[in-house]
This record gives sequence, structure tokens and C-alpha cells, in this order.
Amino acid sequence: MANSVMADMKIKREDLNPATVQLEISCSEDQIKSGFEKAVRELGKKVRVPGFRPGKAPKHMIEEGLNPQALYERAADVIIRAAYEEIVEKESIKPDGMPSVDISMFHRGGETLDDGKIATPTFEFKMKVPLAPVVELADFKGLQAQKPAIEVTEDEINHQIDELRRGAGKKSEVTTRGIQEGDAVVLSLSVDWDANDTRSFMVIAGQTFPGLDKAIMGMSTDDVKVEELSFPDSFQHEAWKGQKLKTKILVKSVSAFQLPDLTDEFAAAFNFDNVDALKERVREGITTVKQNMVKDMVRDQLLDSLLEKSTVHVADNTWEGVVDRRIRELGAELDRNNATFAQYFEANNLTEEQFMDSLREEAKVNVRRALIIQRLFQDHGMKIENSDVDFHFRQVLAENNVPQDQVDAFTKQYGGQVREEIIFRAMASKVTDLLIENAKVEEVKGSTGGKAPAKAASKSAKAEPKAEKAPAKGTKKPAKK
Repeated sequence: MANSVMADMKIKREDLNPATVQLEISCSEDQIKSGFEKAVRELGKKVRVPGFRPGKAPKHMIEEGLNPQALYERAADVIIRAAYEEIVEKESIKPDGMPSVDISMFHRGGETLDDGKIATPTFEFKMKVPLAPVVELADFKGLQAQKPAIEVTEDEINHQIDELRRGAGKKSEVTTRGIQEGDAVVLSLSVDWDANDTRSFMVIAGQTFPGLDKAIMGMSTDDVKVEELSFPDSFQHEAWKGQKLKTKILVKSVSAFQLPDLTDEFAAAFNFDNVDALKERVREGITTVKQNMVKDMVRDQLLDSLLEKSTVHVADNTWEGVVDRRIRELGAELDRNNATFAQYFEANNLTEEQFMDSLREEAKVNVRRALIIQRLFQDHGMKIENSDVDFHFRQVLAENNVPQDQVDAFTKQYGGQVREEIIFRAMASKVTDLLIENAKVEEVKGSTGGKAPAKAASKSAKAEPKAEKAPAKGTKKPAKK
């Protein structure tokens, strides 16, 4: 750690790791004054003062027409940018990307503070500057991993076939009997601790979770009952996940599926000659899904083994950006479900501190894995072909359920993100093949778990793997001049 003073600007430097420098900076009064003067000049160009041409009015009159918050924000940007450029030069820092900034104290001078005192010019902030990552890879040949044997059962095939039949079937309202397995049921659920939080769900009887399936069997439209349900961790409403809750169940409607017979004519609707060909395609689809799941499992084992043997340092800014993005995404998801972070933590038996620690560790691992993928891709002269782009683009569209007539709109809205995702998936796929080809992978008894999606056997959709996403690089940036 080093201390230095440059033109009355105080700087405390700490090298957090070989790829991250942290600077604690206290600016001089002259820097603060200069920052506000430049901010007033820039913002004042848009201020109209009667009797004066734009920008020609006295300074105090121009400033009176400015939004105070906008003035302070622009002044802060100006001060940070100027300080950053000076520090980088004097400290011989070679940034690899933009720094993140956290302002701790900012007074122009003359403001009245909470304690009644008058503020002196003060501007203090912390800055994390990312340096180039440090990557010294060990030999990746001969790494070891285990994979479960891939098996496709008749039950799995039949489940997918039934999903296709249900999609092609017709529903008719049931009024003469209670709910039976396979019925389509619209339910209204509410829990005792939050009577205002009532949720409606369309479910297939026998395919929800054990407690709810048992509770609704035999019920009819408009029936109501109260049961204590143990909601699974995978339940779609965040606030109820993993909790045992006294739940009021109202059946709003019951419909029975009239499934088409499993005939060669039915198979022809999916462009297959007969039922056997359809079943074989379903088997292939499930096999492909499981193969990709296993491939991802093996890849992560090999990457983690390589990480243990290698020296890899990445800027804190990178994984912190991933954490910020995940929190924003989770917050948006909770808002859509009218849930809070507190409810999410409770449902998952986590404290906020445990959640954040887990999120940080996951982000650190993922960005280091991504860095190894990028380095191996470059070192081995790999290239991304048009066929790779097409394959992974179709994959992204399928995962986001984008209809064909909305592809252009989707691409326009998320073009940059989609392009970055496709490129990284293509890189990850090629590097995964390289690692597996040079590894010792032992097959063990086990299961890939889960059921393959029904779309595996559809006319157009194909079951495809999910590649690990590239780390986000978004950080707070100093303002441009």
C-alpha cells in the first residue's frame, strides 16, 4: 500500500490483487472549484436568460437557472474524470476497462450541514481500477472427470408423447365428476399470512406437487378447502417457495383433455411416417438433452480442475458487475410476482449476508471459468463459423420462446446482448470439446435427472444445450469530457 500527494490531491493506493487497484482519493479545493466552473459552463449553454445571448449572461444568473442536482452530478463527473487521468499517469496504472466509482463525501462548500455547520469544499471517493487479467494456464491434458450413464426410459418417452397429444387435444368442461389425474384445473390459492396475496394457476392434476395433487383430487368447480401445503423450492411464486403454509384452495374450473389417439395419422402431423418413427425421434431428443446436460457437468468439472492447477486473477469489477446484474434481474422477477427480497430470503432459509456471499462466490467462479474459456479459444486459434452463429441463435430464440414473426423485434431490442451471448456460447462449446477430447472421463452409475422438454419431438424446435454465459462487464464509469 502506498500514499502519495499530487497537486494537493490525496491518494491512497491498495493493490487488492494482481488485476485490481483500489484508490481512495480526496480532491483539493482547486479541483472542486474547477469542476463546478466547467460544469456551469457546459450546462449553462442551454440556459436562456432574458436580455442575453445564450451563454453570455453573468455566471451567477446562469447558475440560478440550473438544476442543482444536475449541476452537482456533472461537476462530480468532471472532477472524477480529471482526477482519474492524472492518477493513471502518475501511478503508472494500465487500466483494462473502466473503473467503478463510489463517492463517500461531496460538498461544494458553503452548504449547511445536518449539524448546523457550514461545509468546506470536500470531494472523497473510492475507485476500483481493473487491470488486465493474469492467466497462467496449467496443462489441460489428462484432466479427470466423472459423468453419469445416460439412460432413456419408456416412461420418459411416453411422458413426452402425452405432452404432444395434450397439445393437439381439445378441452371440454367437466361438470359431472370431481378432478381426476390429467385434468386441466384453474385454481385460486391464498395463504393465511397474507390474505391479499391470492394467486391463480392453471395446472394439470397429478403434475403439480404431492401435497397439492392429493388435495385437489375429487374436488369440483367452486369447491373450497384449506390444507397445509409444503410448497417445493421450484414453485413459481417466489414468496411461497420452500415453505409449509396453510393454504385456501378454490377450484375455479375443471376441464378434461380429449387426447387424439396415438396413431400413424397423429405421427404424420409431426412429419413422421408412423408412431415408431415419432417415438424414435422423441428418444433421440431426450438423449440429446441429457447428453448436453452431462457435457455441461463434465465441462465444469474440467474447468474447475484446471483452475486449481492454474494461476488466474481477474479484476473485481468483472465479478461485481455479474453480482449487480443478478440482483437487478432477481429484483425484477420478485416485482413481477409481488414478492420482496425478505420473502425470498425466508423462503430459501437464507440471511441476506448468506445470499450475497453465495452470489459473490458463484460470480467469481463463473468469471474465472469464462476467462479460461476465452484464453483456450484464443491460444488454440479457434474460429466461430456462420454455422455456429446460426445454431446458437436458434438456441437463444427457443429458450426465450420467440415466435418466428417476432424474431426481428427480439433481435432489435436485445441485439447487443444476443450477439455477446452467441459468441460466448460458440466459444464455450468449442473449448468444451477440446477439454473433453484430452481428458480422462469415467462413466459412473447415476442419473442426469429431470425430464426432457416436450418440444424435443416437435416439427421445428430442437432440444439444445445451454452454454455458460459470458460475464457482464458493466461498471460505473467516469464521465466523458
